[in-house]
Order: sequence, then C-alpha cells, then structure tokens
Amino acid sequence: AKAFRPNDEDDGDSDDDYSDDEEMQSPIDDVDAFVFYVDTIKGLQASDPLRFQNLTQTLEFQYQALANGVAQHSEKRRAEIEKEKMEKASSAAGAAS
Repeated sequence: AKAFRPNDEDDGDSDDDYSDDEEMQSPIDDVDAFVFYVDTIKGLQASDPLRFQNLTQTLEFQYQALANGVAQHSEKRRAEIEKEKMEKASSAAGAAS
C-alpha cells in the first residue's frame, strides 16, 4: 500500500494542467459585467417600471451614486468594446487583402 503523501507528484490530477487560463475559452468571456448589469437594469426598468421604481427609491444616496457610477462606467466600456471590435475588423480586413 502506498502511504499518503501530500506532495505526491505521481497523481494524474495535477492542478498544473489547468493553470493556463488563456487557452480556456468560454461563451461569457466576451461579456462585460458592467454592460450586462446595466442592460439588465434597463430591461427591468422597461418591462416593470413600478418594480424598478420601488427598488431604486429605497436605495440610500451612496448606493444610488454607486449605481450611477456603474452606469457611466458601463457606457465607457461599451464604447471601448465597440472600438476594439472595429479595430479587429479593420485589421482582419487588412490581413485578408
């Protein structure tokens, strides 16, 4: 019987096999959390204005300010993402010709 050794290098389930995150792709990799959050809140506001109002009017000022800051940051990110997409498209078009 093999004695338990915490630093046993022979086990086949080494975490080192999964340490390079750049090679791993996920459908949500292209989703910006700030843009997604603001889009979700805007969707709630459009689909259920009364519920949106009830949720937001009870927020303390500091949380209202935070939500506004997130919304502003989201718009900046949206513009940056759009610019990155345009740059990738133009560089891909340039490489194809």
